[in-house]
Amino acid sequence: MRAVIALFVSWLATFLAGCGGPLDQKVSAKSPAALASWRANIAGSSSAEHRRRVEDALQEIRMAVAAERERKRLLGQPIAPGAEAVDIALAERVHGRRVGEMLQLVSELRVRRLATELAGLEDAMNKNAQLITRPGDLASRHHLDGLRDRQKARVDKYREELAAAEKELAPLLAASGRRLLGPEEVPLVNAPEEAPQLLKK
Repeated sequence: MRAVIALFVSWLATFLAGCGGPLDQKVSAKSPAALASWRANIAGSSSAEHRRRVEDALQEIRMAVAAERERKRLLGQPIAPGAEAVDIALAERVHGRRVGEMLQLVSELRVRRLATELAGLEDAMNKNAQLITRPGDLASRHHLDGLRDRQKARVDKYREELAAAEKELAPLLAASGRRLLGPEEVPLVNAPEEAPQLLKK
């Protein structure tokens, strides 16, 4: 995994150092139809790896747009109805950006999502650490021990993924000289495991 990440960072740095190429292309997306046309052109003129990265980036940005719309809906804020509104917002988000900038935006979203989920999981672990079982309740004790072990494994995995995401983001930030993700943009977050209903001290 680390070897793959190192290879990717090296490849990315080469492009960003001035070789141009796919990362310097600008996204043409004045409308959802224009974005679809641009994607079709990418599909016919780029390598399979580049197409995959572009499609993954667009999908993650689309999910972030949908998550932000859902947050506004829950807060009672007005949003345009329908799936077409998501397509329009996606096109507006990426239009005129270089592909490298789009990949940076996705990397920032990924870093923020992983950091948010990691913080939620660590909070759940801290709460579970305060729980005890009833004397003689071996089933609950085994359940709690298993939960803590699973959460620790997940925390370790999140920390590894976050470190990899930050390493991937670093050359993109160095090239652009600024962050692209606004503080109001909300990443998709997976809910942490619920704490079991056990006795507290």
